[in-house]
Amino acid sequence: MPRVQISGEVDGCEAREGLALVCDYERWPDLSDAVEAVRVEREDERQSRSFWEVTFRRGLMRWTERDELNLSELESKFELVEGDPDLFVGTWKGEPTASGCVLTMDAEFDLGMPSLEHILDPIAVEAIEDAVESVLLKTFAGKVKVTFGERAAATAEIGSKSEGS
Repeated sequence: MPRVQISGEVDGCEAREGLALVCDYERWPDLSDAVEAVRVEREDERQSRSFWEVTFRRGLMRWTERDELNLSELESKFELVEGDPDLFVGTWKGEPTASGCVLTMDAEFDLGMPSLEHILDPIAVEAIEDAVESVLLKTFAGKVKVTFGERAAATAEIGSKSEGS
């Protein structure tokens, strides 16, 4: 199953504030060309459902996900409820650092097209990376360094170690 890991090392931003900003999904259409629309329905202070429309390969993918934002734990979880992909699940985590924070998205997905996964999965990984990178760069203009894949996981690890130092 494809996995996407993206970290943004943000200067001058507390982890709680940074996590709240990246998890404000209704802002994403203004921050990424691929995200056409997001509507959020709040269930309570921490839980919501978000309804997504995202451009993917000249078409539109639609899905609904359940989101749970826990700012005290510096974590947000998201999980597909229904829609075009068969699976989309992951987390956003914030880690304080000496100079700000590291925000990391770690997600897995399955487009549900096994005969085409060798073609579509790499395209989908790149599309998710591009959209999240755009959100990070526009949200934290000039104050963020974005890393992908194993380097993103290592950046998140460094963030958690510097907090413990």
